[in-house]
This record gives sequence, C-alpha cells and structure tokens, in this order.
Amino acid sequence: MEFRKKITLITALSVSAVILGVAVFFVWRGDGGVKTLFSGGHRWEVRKKEAHSRLLASPVLLYHNIDGKGAFSIGLDTLRAHFELFGRDGVQVISFREFFSRLQNPRPFIGKVMIISFDDGFLSMYTKLLPLVKEFRYPVTLFVYVDNVYHRAKKNITWNQLRTMDREGISIESHTISHADLVRLEARNTPESRRRLFEELYCSKRILELYLHRKIRYLAFPYGRYNLEVIELCRYAGYERVLSTDYGPNIVTRNNYCIRRQHIKNNYPLEKIKAFVK
Repeated sequence: MEFRKKITLITALSVSAVILGVAVFFVWRGDGGVKTLFSGGHRWEVRKKEAHSRLLASPVLLYHNIDGKGAFSIGLDTLRAHFELFGRDGVQVISFREFFSRLQNPRPFIGKVMIISFDDGFLSMYTKLLPLVKEFRYPVTLFVYVDNVYHRAKKNITWNQLRTMDREGISIESHTISHADLVRLEARNTPESRRRLFEELYCSKRILELYLHRKIRYLAFPYGRYNLEVIELCRYAGYERVLSTDYGPNIVTRNNYCIRRQHIKNNYPLEKIKAFVK
C-alpha cells in the first residue's frame, strides 16, 4: 500500500519516541475510556464585548475538485468567475496565518477579507488551481490526506507537485491519513481505533512535515465531523487550529480553536457566492 511506504518515514523517529508520543497522546481510564492529558492547558475565549462588523469577520470558502464529479466539484470557468468576483467587489483574500495573527491582537481589518481553502488534494489542484492562483496571486490553503498523494502517478497528485504548490502560493496542511471519520473512530474506543486515531492525526502531520520540510499547523476534519474528544486529541497532536464545515463567519474577537467554513457546491449561482463574502 502507498501509505505503508509513506509511514516508513517515521522510522526516522526512534521506536521509544513513538511510544512516548502515544503515551502523551492518550491516557487510558480504568473503564476502558480515553482521556487526554493536560486538560485545561489552553483557553479559547469569547470576549464579553465585541462590535458586530463585517470588518471584524472573515468567511472561509471551502472548495474541492475542479472539473471532476460530484456536487462539490466546480468547473474551472466557474472558479475563475469566483476569483474575478472577489477582486471586483474589493474583497481581500488573506491567508489563515494572517487571520490567526489578528486573533492575538483583535482589531478591524481595513476592508472586507476572506479566506480560500480546498480539501482532499485532487490532481486538478496542480494542473488547474495552481495556474489560477499564480495569475490572481491569492493565498490558498489545500488540506490533503496522505493516502491521496503518490511518488509517481498520472491521475493523482505527487509529492513533487505538492512541494511545488507549497512553494508557489498554495499552502499545504493536513486532512488526515485516509480521510477517515474521526468521530466514529473515537466512539469505537478499541485498541485498533485508538491506533488509527494516532495515525490519522499525529502521523499525517509528521509525514507531511518530513516531505514538505516545514511545520504543519492546521488540520481539516474529514466530512467536517468532530466532537470535543477529537478536538482535544488534535490539540495534543500539535495542531494550532482545526477546520470544520460549520457554516458562519469567523470573528477576530473570538479566539476560537475550531474555524468555520462554507461549502461551495456546483449549483450555487454567482449571486450566492457574492452573498457569502459581502
């Protein structure tokens, strides 16, 4: 399996280090349940007083494939029309890192801002999205799951292509190993499911870091599914923020760990896209 080839990279870590990582990642309760360490180590606060203004909000749009199949795949011409709309309406596209830095010192943006993200890691991200990103110079974040990346492939994205994208304007972040439903894995609470959770969260991060030669900071939940237990495991795996598919804007006066995103479907008219970012 392609994943098995990739996972061998983790042998750069000693066996004892991995065992220690598992021990830090989980603590087993006497009743067979799972409990995370250092509960209460982080505080994500909602400020008591905040002004309600579009200049304090940043919607995040979530795309998937380009010219592929399914409700979440849009055509390249449609995506270009979206990109043109953002510029025409004076909406500044910013990166996740710029938005998160604003959370540390909350204040209004000068103008309307938004964030663009893609999930999964289809080949069209390299062949179609990258040229568009270079043309418009919009920062874009792509969340990839490791099993969807290959060393050599004609119909799938490769590690060399991923590195090129990461250098040229499309920031790569984690979408787990196999796009598994993390909530279902956590609910099973078996030795196998706990091992899978460790791989999906921690190992996906380490593999991407080893291939891209930089720190991976964010994780997008497969299917947008999460619960409080999964949230805590993400924190202790080392993710600075996580991304859901909960709809609604993200407010800079709310220091949230889990960030909302708006799915974009192929039957959405341009006016609906405009309403998301207005």
